[in-house]
Amino acid sequence: MSSIPKNQRTAAVRIELDIPNTEGSPELFQRGNGLFAVTSNMILKIQDPDVVDPERLNADAPWTQSILLPHGKTDPFVARTILQSRQMADIFLTAGSEEHRHFMDVSWEVLNSLVSIRMIRSRLELQIDEIATKINVDRDQYVDGMSPKPLPILNYYDIEFRSFVNEVRRVLTSISKLFKVLHNHEIPSGHFHKALIWVGEKHGQDCLLYQMLENDLNWIKVWIDIRIAIEHPKPNSFVETLNFTLEPNRDIRLPTWRFVHPDYDMARPQNLLDVFGICIENILKFFEDLQVAMLDGKLPASSKVCIFYVDERERELACPKRMILNRI
Repeated sequence: MSSIPKNQRTAAVRIELDIPNTEGSPELFQRGNGLFAVTSNMILKIQDPDVVDPERLNADAPWTQSILLPHGKTDPFVARTILQSRQMADIFLTAGSEEHRHFMDVSWEVLNSLVSIRMIRSRLELQIDEIATKINVDRDQYVDGMSPKPLPILNYYDIEFRSFVNEVRRVLTSISKLFKVLHNHEIPSGHFHKALIWVGEKHGQDCLLYQMLENDLNWIKVWIDIRIAIEHPKPNSFVETLNFTLEPNRDIRLPTWRFVHPDYDMARPQNLLDVFGICIENILKFFEDLQVAMLDGKLPASSKVCIFYVDERERELACPKRMILNRI
């Protein structure tokens, strides 16, 4: 079949998205070779005929749409990454510039990683609740006698834990790209301690960016050291995951983990879900605050931007952003 002449695909088109009216008006994002529509509860990826049929073999090749994520404006991760980031980019960066595009690329990467680690935590929480319920139905058989029935286990716990840690590393690497995007300075993947040194030398220790990085380095270092201990365990530096356990006093301990390391007092069993939840919120807040600190000074001195931080209980359910920016 002969190829379709290029001019047969240059006419204006009208695309009707297959979304319920309850999803509201979508916000559109151009990224790579796709157009993304963010509705209340989903993100759609829309591709034009040139992507679907790059060889132009079909004159009536369709526009396609698919659900990229079943999360939209009402999801805090979506609201606090791509939606909040675009508001920042539109104020501080030139529309259509490489800087604007790369800034938004980082935000999309952060969103994907946050959704991934939340899924890991949610899977573990669901399993733990199901197993705990099963145990409580007939607790005696798991705790009584000289040889109690073996406790059910959390499947793939060690693998899920490693996946969480690796995704934390991935998202920190993505966030560190902001230095190249906004300050044209490349730091090794996720090595924010080196970024701190650079910021101190270039801008001084009194600047907002230095102080913000300094405050967050402790928890970042913990997760970096956890990853290193998993990949390169030593007798005095290792991570151990502990499944459902029957303790000597016949109490049943939920899954925990511990981190043996000379720099930390974390050798005792740690709460799993709480620690994961704190880590997720730390990452998201760190990303937001780093954006603000790194965009400082991007506007002329005559321009002012007010940033309002919205308490979690007061955020709009339709789009729960943590920050509201107004240019004055």
